[in-house]
Amino acid sequence: MGHLGINPERSPAADNTPSTSSAGPNQQKEVPTEIGAAVQEFDELTYLDLNPDVLTAVLGGQCLSGYDHWARRGAAERRLVVPAENVPTDWNEARYLRLNPDVAAVVKTGAVASGYEHWLQYGCYEGRPGGTPPSLTAVKDALAAGSAGANMFSFRGAGIGLGAAALGYAAALRSVLPVHEVAIPWKLTTGLEETAIAPPPYAVNLLHMNPDVLPLLLARYGRDFLPSHYNIAIWVWELHAGYAAWHGQSRLFNEIWTPSTYSADVILPVSAAPVHVVPHVVDNLPAADVLPHQLLSPDPSAFTFLYVFDIASTFERKNPLALVRAFRKAFGGRRDVQLILKYHHSEFDKPATELLERLAQGTPNIRTINQTLSEEQVYGLLRSCDCFVSPHRSEGFGLNIAAAMYFGKPVIATGYSGNMDFTTPENAFLIDYDLVSVPHDTGAYKAGYVWAEPSEDHLAALLRTVVDSPEEARRRAERGYQTIRERFNVNAISEIIRNRFTTLGLR
Repeated sequence: MGHLGINPERSPAADNTPSTSSAGPNQQKEVPTEIGAAVQEFDELTYLDLNPDVLTAVLGGQCLSGYDHWARRGAAERRLVVPAENVPTDWNEARYLRLNPDVAAVVKTGAVASGYEHWLQYGCYEGRPGGTPPSLTAVKDALAAGSAGANMFSFRGAGIGLGAAALGYAAALRSVLPVHEVAIPWKLTTGLEETAIAPPPYAVNLLHMNPDVLPLLLARYGRDFLPSHYNIAIWVWELHAGYAAWHGQSRLFNEIWTPSTYSADVILPVSAAPVHVVPHVVDNLPAADVLPHQLLSPDPSAFTFLYVFDIASTFERKNPLALVRAFRKAFGGRRDVQLILKYHHSEFDKPATELLERLAQGTPNIRTINQTLSEEQVYGLLRSCDCFVSPHRSEGFGLNIAAAMYFGKPVIATGYSGNMDFTTPENAFLIDYDLVSVPHDTGAYKAGYVWAEPSEDHLAALLRTVVDSPEEARRRAERGYQTIRERFNVNAISEIIRNRFTTLGLR
């Protein structure tokens, strides 16, 4: 929660081992008699819960006892012995501080009056454990407060996958209910002044953003638009499991929507709200008929493989180096085959981008396009390529894969994660993979979680297959075209939403 001024890695509890007796664990001094007599009136468990760093020290043998710490140092440090007086009687202050030691450290400094105050201002929206779940508004009560319709908060228009997905969801929603759209800036940051928004007019709120953005959104726009509405979150996730904080954040919502069965299976175990699959819309994609000269291939006769990705979604997850290795293995320096790597937001990982561009400069049949293009230009590139490749380690859905199939292109993609809702061995070329641990924290993805490691040897073989077996590539591309056009068009997704809202009594 660094954006709220508390960084667990640099909190007082983390920076300073709690002051203890100078005696080590094997040289413990006896507690003086006059102090020992007072122990009976001292609730050690409550003290340790209110001061989790001391609990850690006692369990680690660095401190004789909670009372020993309080008598020797805690009293002088004005440590809490009983919960703050300004909290409700049904609020468990000790438990909240024990489960959130970084908050306890800030309460100790006086920056926040109590764990309860922190919960009200921040913790509820961060999914902090130990708080009281908020009350949810039933559909009938939401309809009594606002008319049938959806207020959609999204990154509409932003040059990221969630921005493109928001356009599709809004189009599908409009054929079901009136929609009031609130476009929020993608790069929500700390320190922004609260921006007032008009009360959303409709009974349903749809918040299309992942859990990590929610506290920033509420800090920017306030929290008054959540009560008295039926609240739906649209989340999407790429790793094999969600994070613990999502359980608390899911309690703010009546239900969660997500675009793939993979993502639903990941979110469901950590969600207190029911989870429903509502796929992305892949329809009416506006492809430019004429592309700028710098985007065109210098050799129009060469077979063109294309990979489009966003470095803001993390270089490691998108995994373009695997494609470079496999392409070089498959074709060497052949001039009748080329690979185009189109990416943007390179500022998010300059060293990785520079490496990719050095490798491309040393390989004459690999080109890079490092710029943000219009939606029409991106789809124009997809429509003009001969094959789309996605060597991803994991995808929540795989919009670019689906868009390439929409244009009737053969696709080569890792046979794992969200794209498996629409890529099959019959309509795509699926890359074999191993499951591996994420080696280190990268972007929103934490070390130790699981994603795929696609086989570069198999990828190289599939690249050659697409070039050498054009009829098989064409057959699979035609099946992929049918899959996307039939199952992910705006009417098909509208029907899913319509059925859900009818079940809720919103229609």
